[in-house]
Amino acid sequence: MFFIVWGWRGRQKAIANGQFFCPDCGDHREYKLIAVNRWFTLYWIPLFKGKELGQFVECQSCKSTFNARVLEFDPKAERETFEAEFSIAAKRVMFKMALADGEIDESEITQITQAFSNIAKREIEAADIAAELEAARDDTRSVKDFVSDISGTLNDVGKETVLRAAISVVKADGQVDQEEVVQLHELARALDFPRAYANGIFAEERIPVLA
Repeated sequence: MFFIVWGWRGRQKAIANGQFFCPDCGDHREYKLIAVNRWFTLYWIPLFKGKELGQFVECQSCKSTFNARVLEFDPKAERETFEAEFSIAAKRVMFKMALADGEIDESEITQITQAFSNIAKREIEAADIAAELEAARDDTRSVKDFVSDISGTLNDVGKETVLRAAISVVKADGQVDQEEVVQLHELARALDFPRAYANGIFAEERIPVLA
């Protein structure tokens, strides 16, 4: 039997480069401006380009990604104004994962606080927790839909950071149920991870791999 294998996949392409002030490095660094477009593939070969999914600036030193507005960044302005896109995404995903069962407990708050501190390289304050928790509750999108909307602004490092942050929250209570496993795999697909890459992360994190 003959099967035609086709689909759509996001592809990244550098469209500009130069120097900018990287908020994470705290100094001027080389950057690339990267556009993410959806491509139609036939037998995994890209044939034609679809719509643009988004653009991001990637620091060539620390590999953090930012909204393109960072190219206008004033070092004297508040650093958090241009907080790394993956930090923002990881924080929102962690809260939405914790709220998936309708409530959030102390162990999940502790895990989110610790994980965010490691990602953003700064402490997360109580007011920030309260504000983000309220924002996550008000955001009616599922975790999958939220990630699909922002995946075009993340590079591979950012995507892996978001996925591992979600896994850390799911594991915070000491057990991972089947519904959470399915949700994590949906999250990986929404991030446009190759299956083998995602399964490698799941195996390392001791999350069941779905067939």
